Amino acid sequence: MSLSKRDSLGWYQRYLLGIKSHQDMKIIEIQKSEDILFTILDRVHQQDSRFQVDYSRELACFEHVLRTEFSELDMEVPLHFNDLSLRIEESCDTSNTVDGISDQTQPRKGFVYLAVSKASEGRWLESDLFHRLPKSSQCSGHIVPGRVINVLKELLKGAIVYCEQNFLLRPGDVNASLLNFDGPRITLVLRNLMKPLRVNIIPVLRRTNNFSEFVSEDEKIFPEPINQVALSNTDICNGTYHHWRFSFERPMKKLLEKADADGGHRLDSLCLLDRINSDHWLPEQNKRGLKFKHFKMVLLWAMKFFPSSEDWVDMESAVYRMSVVLLRCLVLRDLPNYFMPEINIFHEDFQPPFDFQAVYKKVEDFAGFPEKCLQIHLTHLLPAQHRHIDSYVKMLLQIQDTEGLYWNTAYFDVILNKFQVYHVQDVDRIGAMQLVWSKTTKLVTDEGCAS
Repeated sequence: MSLSKRDSLGWYQRYLLGIKSHQDMKIIEIQKSEDILFTILDRVHQQDSRFQVDYSRELACFEHVLRTEFSELDMEVPLHFNDLSLRIEESCDTSNTVDGISDQTQPRKGFVYLAVSKASEGRWLESDLFHRLPKSSQCSGHIVPGRVINVLKELLKGAIVYCEQNFLLRPGDVNASLLNFDGPRITLVLRNLMKPLRVNIIPVLRRTNNFSEFVSEDEKIFPEPINQVALSNTDICNGTYHHWRFSFERPMKKLLEKADADGGHRLDSLCLLDRINSDHWLPEQNKRGLKFKHFKMVLLWAMKFFPSSEDWVDMESAVYRMSVVLLRCLVLRDLPNYFMPEINIFHEDFQPPFDFQAVYKKVEDFAGFPEKCLQIHLTHLLPAQHRHIDSYVKMLLQIQDTEGLYWNTAYFDVILNKFQVYHVQDVDRIGAMQLVWSKTTKLVTDEGCAS
């Protein structure tokens, strides 16, 4: 005999309450680490006013409420360049070498140059961040993110020494050894109550209405709401030595912060899966697994595919809507950026390989027997029976899809129906789901699989 609906939902609610019970203490500890950073960055700003300090930390405050584990922390350092003529350019008409590093390839989608107009060349000629291009090029030169990183690293080293000598920091508050490594990442390790906290310091140039925008032809294919939000809120941060990259943190927050205005459980499901990932889905050492940013992107796609309030009315339904999208992305090894789908955020530079096979198996096991991951105490007895993932569901999840035919609501509705967490009465959606069901059932039959 299977569990009642009330018993099933009880596992999710109890697990979420267990997460939240320790949340306030963790936030306090993270804020102590942020105070250490603010002390250092304040000194950096005193030395070089181009590097600002964002004391509001609006993005971080939003995430603190949702995240349950903080193995690392991102700290954005806003850049202030007093030049409204700066432009974002997708490509450069002149190949060049900066500081011995050659720029021979065109940047990937989402990677851009920050160009200085020829009219503004005079104010940048003496800048340590500027690289001048030949007069034949379309612009005077570029603001080089690699140079921004190098300058900021040296400022951080000096600021840490100053703060320690003036007793603004305690011995052991900061481990700055990672600053000596080359590359586009600036990482400090801070003292924390639970375990040392890795902090990634990210220079970011905030987009304003006066900042010139590059709008590609591909953006015309985006749904209108995505296009409007992306263009008005997209910042740029360091990518490679030569290239900046788009940062979608602000538009992502804009879409998520009011996600549950209808009383749904979208953000609860995000919080729950983030913790399950920390407890059960971490990959082997030297392999890369899921991070909080991946779950945020999965939720945005799930909200697009499942727009009805009915889809998010209870915790189990909400969690499964995120889970089926995540499983599909792991199969295809592609998690498209919601704002620029050509960008696969599973593929990150300077990171170890993603352990797709191992992570997929763990997420699939969760979908088949969620209570095993939701058990927070031995007295919570696991059910004798659990949801079974049969060969039909496995086949559905494993379908290869070069044309995007199975990246839609109807396809995911079929999988949700097999998991018995559909519960939607929309006639049009049911009809679309039945069409996909007929097509995939025929595919199963043709391949000799049992449905």
